[in-house]
Amino acid sequence: MWIVNMLAADIDRLFRHDIFYEDKDASQALRFQRVACFCYYRGIHAGSSWSEIGH
Repeated sequence: MWIVNMLAADIDRLFRHDIFYEDKDASQALRFQRVACFCYYRGIHAGSSWSEIGH
């Protein structure tokens, strides 16, 4: 799943609510959650203007 293609509201939900996962999936789930946090703090989502990100 490409997190950066999610709507801003979806990124907000992922940031505010941790995902549940089984122990065997911990590594991948935590990476997914980190990317969601990164997208939230940087304002990256489906409607983002890529030329304005990072300025």
